[in-house]
Amino acid sequence: MASASEFRNLFTQHVRRPDEDIYLDLAALYLAGEEYPELDVTSNLAHLDAFATQVSARVTYRAEPATVARAISGYLFHEVGFHGNSAEYYSPDNSFLNRVMETRTGIPITLSLLFLEVARRLDLRCSGVGLPGHFIVRLDDSGEYLDPFNAGVPLSAADCRTLVQKMSGGHLEWTDEFLIPCTKHDILFRMLNNLKSVYMQSKSYTKAVGIIERMTIISPGLPSLHQEQAWCHAQQQEYRAAIAALESYLEHSKAAGSSEDTKQVQDQIDGLWSPLSRLN
Repeated sequence: MASASEFRNLFTQHVRRPDEDIYLDLAALYLAGEEYPELDVTSNLAHLDAFATQVSARVTYRAEPATVARAISGYLFHEVGFHGNSAEYYSPDNSFLNRVMETRTGIPITLSLLFLEVARRLDLRCSGVGLPGHFIVRLDDSGEYLDPFNAGVPLSAADCRTLVQKMSGGHLEWTDEFLIPCTKHDILFRMLNNLKSVYMQSKSYTKAVGIIERMTIISPGLPSLHQEQAWCHAQQQEYRAAIAALESYLEHSKAAGSSEDTKQVQDQIDGLWSPLSRLN
């Protein structure tokens, strides 16, 4: 076990690796450890190992990729009982891998991560695919897809298109770029983005700041992150912290040679000094 700050350090060190050297299960557990410092990483990894062992006993040697994928789905979603948490979709616990494994419920991206990590242990080549509003898994060797949130149901490319149209109410024009596999950094960033939205919606600004800080580790130059961080601080009257977040953004912009919104951000900083001077 580790402290919340130690888990933050572990997460930071891990996600700064090249994409191919990242283990999604480890990164996701380090992410969760800041919320649950009592989390036992080794025990959770052992559970994933056990899932893979159980699946391997259900398939023949050198089974076809689609057969292995069906076996993983059958075991995880039917025998063990993992399922989409439709009733409490916006619970933060749906984004923490340790809680997903305890409750057997999650959202599309965490259930997909679970599938991906069991598949990795079985040498089944898979990728995560971040459709707009939904996350699925691609079988790399066959080009097929499956939906872990809905018990691993198989999907064709046409099914994915229908799913996007349904979820967007027909307002989102389809592009095949939606099916481009995500990097591991992409997956972790999307998980964090889900948590950020949940915490900001519930006005849990301190937790939202912690999530945004981890998002900036992955994408340090993304302007909206610094601005959202500043906004969360300002909502709690933490004006110095809000100013620091915006100044950090200006530094990144200067280093990147971008100055498009420098004046706007500087105006925001000047505006934050006003309530701070009244407090002093």
